[in-house]
Amino acid sequence: MLNEIKAILRNFPGLTGREIAKKIKKDKKDVNSYLSKNNDGLYKDDWKWYLKASETIEWNIECQSWLTCEKFEESYLNIGDLLGSAEPNVVISFPEDFKVLLIAGARIISLSNQLNHAGKQVTLNFKKCTHAIGYLNRLGCFDHIHKNIEVLPKRPKSSKAKQYKGNSKNIVEIGDIDLNAFNEDLPKELTAAFTHQVGDDYYMAAFTVFSELIGNVEEHSETPIPGFAALQLYSGKQKHIQTVISDHGRGLSNTLKANLSVHYPKLASTLNLDDIESDVSLIKKALTDGKLSRFGHNSDDKARGLGLKRSQDYALKYNAEITIRQESFLVKLIFSKGELVKSSCKKNLGIIAGTHICFDFILE
Repeated sequence: MLNEIKAILRNFPGLTGREIAKKIKKDKKDVNSYLSKNNDGLYKDDWKWYLKASETIEWNIECQSWLTCEKFEESYLNIGDLLGSAEPNVVISFPEDFKVLLIAGARIISLSNQLNHAGKQVTLNFKKCTHAIGYLNRLGCFDHIHKNIEVLPKRPKSSKAKQYKGNSKNIVEIGDIDLNAFNEDLPKELTAAFTHQVGDDYYMAAFTVFSELIGNVEEHSETPIPGFAALQLYSGKQKHIQTVISDHGRGLSNTLKANLSVHYPKLASTLNLDDIESDVSLIKKALTDGKLSRFGHNSDDKARGLGLKRSQDYALKYNAEITIRQESFLVKLIFSKGELVKSSCKKNLGIIAGTHICFDFILE
């Protein structure tokens, strides 16, 4: 609860116990009792609580065994907006039995690099789970975490991802998406790993999904921080292939909104472009309806630059879950037997710039 309270006070200093309880939706007696015994880093003045001046934010990620997307988002929300915080130092510590799903690992890479780009000194503390460093090194995480970011107890001296690249059909090591030159090898590597699991009949479908999504990042992200993509096969109760494509730019819906009134005036007139609901609507439309691009349409009525609809069409060949995260919200679409069966949205998440797409292909 302390991290949750600190996150509230970071944004709303000078709250009473009752006001804190209301914001975190807990009983005021429980909150006041908790604060009387657990107030490290806080001080009270005239019955109002404040954060003590600090140079460092310490974020202790809590999870039982696997860090999932949901657990990451919950923990990040509890600590507060790190990118907008005043503290120059951020320490992210991982628990003893730490294991990370690719989608959550991608979030950590993206957020860490964005914090570094914002001028903060970032430390990733694996002292309680040194075993996790081996897997993350094999996946290529430390090749894509900026060199200025400190890794404890120490950053690996050599890259296992580079040493064993291509040796496993169960992973595709994290690869940069260079904004200046198309990486032709990356979609091929992702496709080869995918078809190894599902068969060559799906080569063109998979290649289209990966090349379109990577191409979108290169054309639309407009950021000095490189994007990246990776793949991991998970075998267990529900065997599935998880693929992530992340960039750190303006965000998918923002690129669409830039020229929406010019190319799609009728659609623009139905939306309040200052409302987050418009972002959600545009992302859903780009995935399910297609014919939507910041460049408008060509004479043949085909949208340029956004292959999300084509990617979604091919994804329908499988039971798939598609997650799109942007800034402070997340859209999730679930497909079964060729049909969209469920869609959901989570808002008011912790801030991460860019667009982060995850395809989970369920293998029967």
